[in-house]
Amino acid sequence: MAFAVPGAGGAIRRNRAKRRLRAAIAPLLLEWPRLDLVVSLPGSASEMPFTDLRAALATAIGTVAPRVHT
Repeated sequence: MAFAVPGAGGAIRRNRAKRRLRAAIAPLLLEWPRLDLVVSLPGSASEMPFTDLRAALATAIGTVAPRVHT
């Protein structure tokens, strides 16, 4: 799992965004334990509500994961 947060505005915001991404995506990956991802989040999205972040990630994974051959 790799995270990119371009435009986060510095190390503190970037690291906070990465921590939030890890927390939001961890329960979603239980369904896809062998799925390798690179997640890119724009810096402005690092301030979005956590529930919205998790919902957006769930939608993205739900779209992409069935197309991946494991």
